[in-house]
Amino acid sequence: MTSLPDSEALRFRDVHVAFDEGRRPVLAGLTAEVSTKELTFIAGASGTGKSVLCRLAVGLLRPDAGEVTLWGERVDSRPERELVPLRRKAPYLVQGPALLDWRTLRQNVWLADPAAAVDDVDAALAQVGLLDWADRLPPELGPGAKKRTAIARALVLKPRYLLFDEPTTGLDRKAAGQVEEVLASLKARGLGGMVVSHDYRQLKALADRVLVVADKQCAYLGTPKGFLESSAPELRVLTAPFMEGATDG
Repeated sequence: MTSLPDSEALRFRDVHVAFDEGRRPVLAGLTAEVSTKELTFIAGASGTGKSVLCRLAVGLLRPDAGEVTLWGERVDSRPERELVPLRRKAPYLVQGPALLDWRTLRQNVWLADPAAAVDDVDAALAQVGLLDWADRLPPELGPGAKKRTAIARALVLKPRYLLFDEPTTGLDRKAAGQVEEVLASLKARGLGGMVVSHDYRQLKALADRVLVVADKQCAYLGTPKGFLESSAPELRVLTAPFMEGATDG
């Protein structure tokens, strides 16, 4: 694969991460390069370090060894104070929406950037289909709308890249579909992202690339079609239930 220009690359080079004081290695020599102009889904079994990649990407976790670079800038060795502006360009959305219940949706979004113009805040809410709910409080919303509000809060920062950790986990099919519509809209506008997900139906519909973490390394980096149709044992163990279900109709 031809190396991407620094201006649109997120790179992991020989990355090692271990928890419990080094007794439990999670990543051991993982090397991968993804485009920040694409939507890359991170797949793999539970506990293989998928979410770790998102945290490494913006310095929320430092590797024990190896390098992480985003847009040509070293992340792993960067002082914490210099990571703040980087994280504004590449917000990390955790599974929970982390909203303040006593603040309206507009106020929650505004908290990300108090200097933002009201038009920018409302534009962010409009992008996720919640402008009409701007003056509502989070307890009045369902889980899916709360997740979309969290996305709006990230969008008000006018990011270059987004990192999602299981954006539709715990949502019913309708609510998940609304979040997926937002992801599809952002993708159509050219905003790339990294999405940790176990939902292969979603992966098939939205992903430009798939990165699979297995055996503490990058086991696959390529197209969704290549991933889902692969006969490699380490990939088939992940995709077989989905593919069999799709075949059964």
